[in-house]
Amino acid sequence: MATRFHLFYFSEGIGQYLLEVIRTSGQGVVVQMTLLDQSSPAALAPDAEHPADIWLVEYQEGVAGLDHRLEAVQQQDEPPAIFLYMEQADTHAVLKALRLGVQECFIGQINEDELAAALNRRQCLRLRVGEGKNTQVIGVLGCKGGVGVSFLAANLAQALAAGDGGPVLLLDLDLNNSDISSLMDLKTRYSIVDVIEKFDSLDLQYFKDAVHRQDSGLEVLPGPPRLEDRELVQAQHVQKILEFIRKQKIYRCLVLDLGDSLDEVTVKALEEVDLLLLVLQLTVPALRDAKKVLDILLLLEVPAEKIKLLANGYNPKISIAPKDAEKYLDQKLKAVLRFDHQVVTRSLNEGRLLVELLPNHKLSNGIKQLAGSLFPAEDENSPRQGMWAKLKCLLKIGN
Repeated sequence: MATRFHLFYFSEGIGQYLLEVIRTSGQGVVVQMTLLDQSSPAALAPDAEHPADIWLVEYQEGVAGLDHRLEAVQQQDEPPAIFLYMEQADTHAVLKALRLGVQECFIGQINEDELAAALNRRQCLRLRVGEGKNTQVIGVLGCKGGVGVSFLAANLAQALAAGDGGPVLLLDLDLNNSDISSLMDLKTRYSIVDVIEKFDSLDLQYFKDAVHRQDSGLEVLPGPPRLEDRELVQAQHVQKILEFIRKQKIYRCLVLDLGDSLDEVTVKALEEVDLLLLVLQLTVPALRDAKKVLDILLLLEVPAEKIKLLANGYNPKISIAPKDAEKYLDQKLKAVLRFDHQVVTRSLNEGRLLVELLPNHKLSNGIKQLAGSLFPAEDENSPRQGMWAKLKCLLKIGN
C-alpha cells in the first residue's frame, strides 16, 4: 500500500508545492489537503474519512496553539508520523520543531532523495517497534565506590551492541557522578533531564532524538549534566522511562549504570532489572561491603537468581583468591576481570571504550566473554536474528 499523506499549509502556494513534491517523487499519495488559519490552527486534526500515515505540515513559529496541536496529536493511540516543512529557518527554529517530537523537518526545497531517506527512517522505526523482542534490562551496581561500575557498564553495553542480538541502550543512572559522557567523550545536547521534562508528551521520535547514537551502534542516554540537576531525576521518573522503553520494544538490551548508591532511584530501577551485575573487588573491605549489599538486596526482595557477582580489578599477586571469595559470599563469581592500570588509564584519557580501543586485550576479551554469557546466541535457524542484522544495515543507510 502506498504511503498516505495529509497536507496542512497556511498558503495555497505552499500547499500546491507540497502536493507537487509528493506526486513527482512517486513516494506516496495525497489523500487530503487542509488550509490552516494562522489565527487558529484548529483544523490541524485527524480526518476519519481520509486516514493518513504521514502529516506533512507547514510549520511557522509564533502561530498560537500550533505547537500544542502538534504535541496533542502524538498522544493518540496510533498517531500519524509528522513531517514539518519550513520555507526557511534558523537553528533555534529547527531545534524547537524537533523538540515537539516530530519525525522529520524539511527546510527550503525538498528533493527526492531527502524524502526517500525520511520515509526509509520512518519504515525502519516501524519495523523495530513491530518486530522487536522484549527488552532485557541489565543493572550494573557497585558494592562500594571505585570498583569501576561506569567503566564496566559502558564497555559491557558496547560489547553487547557489537553482537547480532539487536540494538542496545546505555542509560546513566549514577546520579552522584554521571561519568558515562566523560568516559565516552560524548558531545551531547540532551540528557535524561530533557526526557523527564518532556515526558507528558514524550513519543518515540523525541526519545530517539534525545539519545546519542555512537558510530558503533550503541545508543546512550546520559545522566544529568550538572550536579544540581540530579534532584530533577526522581524514582517515579525512572520507572516511567523504563516502562516507556520496554513498551517500545526497539532495544534488545538496556544497560543501567547504577553507580554505588542504594538510593531511592536505584531501588526503583532494581524493581525493573532482569539481571543485576554486582561489582566488587577481591579485597577484605570490598568483600565485607559486598556481603552487606547482598543482605540489603535480600531485604529488598531482589530475586537471588537475578544477582550475579562480578569481580573487577583482580591482581593474582595481592588479591584474595576467587575461590575464597566465593566461599565467603556463598555465591559463585560470574566473571573475574584482571586489572591493567595502563590500558584502563589510556582508555579513560582518550575517551574511548576499551573494547573498541584495544579489542584484543585480555580485559576487553573478558568483558566480551561476559557479554556473550549473559544472553547466549540464538539458534542459527532463527529468522529473527537475520531480521535484526538486516535492520542494522537499514538503519546505517538511513542515517
